[in-house]
Amino acid sequence: MNEESERRLARNEILFRDTNEAIERGQWLADSGKHVRFRCECSRLDCNRAVPITLADYEQVRRFPRRFVLAPGHEMPEIETVVDRGEDHVVVEKKDAAGETAAAADPRQ
Repeated sequence: MNEESERRLARNEILFRDTNEAIERGQWLADSGKHVRFRCECSRLDCNRAVPITLADYEQVRRFPRRFVLAPGHEMPEIETVVDRGEDHVVVEKKDAAGETAAAADPRQ
């Protein structure tokens, strides 16, 4: 996969991460153990899968700007590595150009 394709796919995932940031802002911090339905942050623009994870788990993912939470089976090994698996989700870390793009666009940096 060429570098521009990697960056384009990462930008798709960044759109969903931005949506999830807004979802998280609407939650009470005291409910950090409560499951919330976040959007799958995969690169498929037509994906509408919900990923139920706790706020605490989502915060753990967001500590790393190259990491995203996806529905199982939505991983793309060409641009990301699975770093964790939960019951209803996987956490991936972007590699190479996709990782650079994700880190540069992280709203928390």
